Amino acid sequence: MKNRLLNLFKRKNGQSIVEFALILPVLILILMGIIEFGRLLETTNILTSAAREGARVAAVSAPDVSQVNNAANNILSANNISGASITVNGPNANKEVTVTVQLSYSPLTGSFFPFLGSLQLTRSSRMHWEG
Repeated sequence: MKNRLLNLFKRKNGQSIVEFALILPVLILILMGIIEFGRLLETTNILTSAAREGARVAAVSAPDVSQVNNAANNILSANNISGASITVNGPNANKEVTVTVQLSYSPLTGSFFPFLGSLQLTRSSRMHWEG
């Protein structure tokens, strides 16, 4: 009887399942963080490209606000981003034009973590006006 009880306590059946169940939430949290950070980084790069393209068009035009908006919106729509606001300032006393692109970024994990909310992303680019 004593040997039977000792054998019962020495068995390790199911240990891996319990360990996996304990570590799974941590792995999911790390994976979601990696995905969110990558998505955020990609969005900021796209906004930077849109601001740079808008500033390039503004630097060689009058600056024509409609052309600048079209150039920046072409970059944004090619990357499936909508709802961004584009602001054109200049040329100033130094003959520089500045294009600013703003977007309210909503994370994918917002439904799981409501405290994350949305982020205001702003990117701008300044170029010398050639007019």
